[in-house]
Amino acid sequence: MRILTNGKIYTENPEMPWAQAVAIEGKKFAAVGTNEEVEAFAKASGADFETVDLEGRTVLPGLIDGHTHPETVAKTFWRVRMPMTEDKDELMATIKEYAEKYPKEDRPYFFGENYFTETFGTEGPKKEDLDAIINDRPARMQDFGDHACWYNSIALEMLKDENGIPHADSALGSAEFVKDENGEYTGWALEAAAESDQGIYDAIGWEPPTVLDDEMAMPLINFFRHFGITAMMDGFTEGEENMKYFYNLDKEDRLNCYYDASVALEQADKIEEAIATVKDWREKYTTEHIRINIVKFFLDGTNELGDCLSLTPFANDPTGTQYGSAKATAEEMAHVITRLNEEGIDFHVHTICDGAFRLMCDAVEAAQKACGDDWKIKVTLAHCEVIDPADMPRVHDLGIYIDWSTHWSGGYFGEEAQSFMGMERWNRMYDFSEIIKSGEHLGFSSDIYSYQEAHRSNPFFGMQTAMTKVDIEYPLDPEKYPGSMRPPERAKYTLEQLIHGYTMTNAIRMRLDDKMGSIEVGKLANLVVLDRDIFTAPAFEVKDVDAEFTYFEGKEYRFPRPVFDGRD
Repeated sequence: MRILTNGKIYTENPEMPWAQAVAIEGKKFAAVGTNEEVEAFAKASGADFETVDLEGRTVLPGLIDGHTHPETVAKTFWRVRMPMTEDKDELMATIKEYAEKYPKEDRPYFFGENYFTETFGTEGPKKEDLDAIINDRPARMQDFGDHACWYNSIALEMLKDENGIPHADSALGSAEFVKDENGEYTGWALEAAAESDQGIYDAIGWEPPTVLDDEMAMPLINFFRHFGITAMMDGFTEGEENMKYFYNLDKEDRLNCYYDASVALEQADKIEEAIATVKDWREKYTTEHIRINIVKFFLDGTNELGDCLSLTPFANDPTGTQYGSAKATAEEMAHVITRLNEEGIDFHVHTICDGAFRLMCDAVEAAQKACGDDWKIKVTLAHCEVIDPADMPRVHDLGIYIDWSTHWSGGYFGEEAQSFMGMERWNRMYDFSEIIKSGEHLGFSSDIYSYQEAHRSNPFFGMQTAMTKVDIEYPLDPEKYPGSMRPPERAKYTLEQLIHGYTMTNAIRMRLDDKMGSIEVGKLANLVVLDRDIFTAPAFEVKDVDAEFTYFEGKEYRFPRPVFDGRD
């Protein structure tokens, strides 16, 4: 037995919010209370025990990242990561610098990260600009939101089929290659998945690594574990070989956290295939720490690109007829949900705009009526950047969960959505203040997509951003937004609300609340010991909080903190 004493332990247990000490026996908490109570328990147990003096350090329950992308990030390991800038001339100079730094022999395909959407306005970037810098090989620049990219002419030609039409797949179907007023492809593409650049790979006789290894994956996994992430949900698990990688990690006792896989549903009419994959993977790869019981679906795109589903016409549409689109109807979604409920498989849906949100609420309501007393699954809507006020109460009424990526809260995606949403809706985006009052419905996550932004998966980085509504790296113009705060101010969250979302709410949603989410007797001994008191730290210094060590299932770990290109 081990007892940790003299701590400032925030338990997340409403019946005992704070404690001084805990006793750990095996994998679980055996006692929680004052120093005297826990020491008396240890002595009365008759077992040998050792004492660890926390010396007043602050302790939180093990944290849970409710939506992230470890494989997607790992697979960007080979890409060229460049400093971000909003200035076009500086961007072009940076691309030139890195193209020289990484010549064709080193990077036969120059895949650069990243550029800001608003740098090129609504017309988007042009292939000619990239051609002027990189003309000896195919090149692609990725939009930092990961829903658009920009090809040079060589790459664009390699992607064209026999009819001269470029093709790339996406989570929303086929990518959209933008044309100019003369019908020529500009090089700008929306929703082009990196994995669909096969025409380029075939042409140059080279492919990037797609199956994880330790060099690709462990830096991010160690980063999560360093900050006390003891469970994570994968936004979608990218292929069986990568599912197997996590399985082997756990079998080798190197995972040291819970991992919830999710199976991607490509389109609504392929639900039976997705269910079959869940069952197959579940049989092959389930362990004590790995669970496979979630299907993931992308319903719409982004507000910044206008490939979302809006309740009202886009503000930049003079005809008043453009509402965007979704990948499925409410009826199709209701069928999917009903089938998943029959199988007991939870559903996680990328849902961006207010039209998509209402569609999903309608679908859940219809499915619940169809299922009646047999209703049993959990439906999570990720992102939900714009919710019509009339639909806010439906989150509680329908038992829906919302997943929000805290580090987006300060305006990480800039102002580009204003052109589609208009100012009234832009000013109330990201506002879950009414939902958070209604109970266990709002959980938090990182949703990082590449090593370019891996440092932003630090939960304390996200907490500061959600507390202040100011992006730590890319603050909004203070002349337009006082203090660089992204509206609305009412959407600032307290530290206690954020910790609750990162612990108990995510534990409930991920069906882990019997094991974790709070520091209570009988639960797994998962906790993170901080280097300072996060409860007294000024809001604008929460990002500087670091973890000294963590406990996972009763064992102490001191995971190294990786540095990603000096950006964290």
